[in-house]
Amino acid sequence: MDKDNGRQAVRPEDLRKAAPLSFWPDAALERLAAVSTLGWYEAGAMLARASEPATEMWIVVEGCLEAVTITADGVRYLADLMAPPQVVGLVPVIDDRGVLFDTVVRVRSKLIRVPAEAMRTELFGDPRLLAGMLQLICFRARMEHDRSVINVVDSHSARVAKAITYLGRRPDLLEGANMPLPAPVTYEDIAEFLGLSRSAVVRVVRDLIAAGAVKKQYRGLIIADPAALMRFVEAVSPIHRNARDYLSLLPRG
Repeated sequence: MDKDNGRQAVRPEDLRKAAPLSFWPDAALERLAAVSTLGWYEAGAMLARASEPATEMWIVVEGCLEAVTITADGVRYLADLMAPPQVVGLVPVIDDRGVLFDTVVRVRSKLIRVPAEAMRTELFGDPRLLAGMLQLICFRARMEHDRSVINVVDSHSARVAKAITYLGRRPDLLEGANMPLPAPVTYEDIAEFLGLSRSAVVRVVRDLIAAGAVKKQYRGLIIADPAALMRFVEAVSPIHRNARDYLSLLPRG
């Protein structure tokens, strides 16, 4: 793993910014903070490989991570982009099974590493924490269900618009707040996320640019007008309540 040597202390309030830890009692967060580490990781660093045992959960403080999977014939699929203060590795940390995706540092990022064993010790020692985590995981499962429906029901235009909305999500997106992304969403990101060809994505993005919904930025795209983008997202049907709730949770999701 390519990383800086310097490490900083982790504070309980740093952990509380992440949704899976936002409802934890102070004492539990203090114990978890004492064994967690904060530091910078260089672009391209591999934090975890799919199917390997989970040893930590990662919280993004600055920068961006990507979760990807590579098929046996070399096709790359993008599962998600994680911006501050999102997490990666929650499910395998809890169930103590293999990591779901390769986790890669997309741009130089400051990350908190939370040891899996310490998290499990706290969770399994407090039924209230387990109940809160179960609610959060159920909510995320509903969002994953909605994502799978996208590929069955929606047109290419709606699918691409939803992919940009999801991958480019940020605080107050649905309220139209103008905030920068940690890294632009690229044509390749959208194609790998949806399993479409790049040419199919380019055709739809041209329409989104013409409508003012997105605009080009160096090496990628950013959301220029959330309301205009939502018109493409909802071309077939209104955005599902689960998705609205998920997006509105940020930056705590």
